[in-house]
Amino acid sequence: MFKSKRVLLRPMRKEDIARQHEFYQDIDIHLLNAGLPHVFPLERTEEIYELCTKKNKYADFFAIEAEGKYIGTCSLKHSEVSPGAHWLGISIGDRDYWGKGYGQEVVNLLLHFGFHYLGGRRIGLGTNARNERAIKCFKSCGFVEEGCIRQSYWIDGSYVDSIRMGILREEWEAIHEDKQSENDMG
Repeated sequence: MFKSKRVLLRPMRKEDIARQHEFYQDIDIHLLNAGLPHVFPLERTEEIYELCTKKNKYADFFAIEAEGKYIGTCSLKHSEVSPGAHWLGISIGDRDYWGKGYGQEVVNLLLHFGFHYLGGRRIGLGTNARNERAIKCFKSCGFVEEGCIRQSYWIDGSYVDSIRMGILREEWEAIHEDKQSENDMG
């Protein structure tokens, strides 16, 4: 478990399934994650829960909790072919926690986990170009845009680019050192 000021990353629990199933019914969640809106039966949510809670050497999945409430999921996937490379994923399904910095806290916890505990070399991610809030969050955490895969997704009636972003260990360390210096001075 990892904790910041307002967020706890913990293992998923069976009682999270019903809440996650609610999130899967929100069309905007599908669109932000570059997925096609579709009917998401409870059984599929239960299957995903089973996948996320099984021991997996290629991924770590977490429930996101704020104010004692389950608000979404996040993960750090580990490359089989490129040691030290990880892929970050995050989805905050509870709209009450959008645009308030919770995503930034989650991403920073995942970066700390990936670089400090796993000894990662780089962490990458992908998002759709319309997900401006996510792009702003990732940039504020130190990610840089590494590329654009043009017209990669079909979202809400038109093709949308996929933005690829990444952060290297030394970039994260420089940000971490800068923040530590600010804390020492203030």
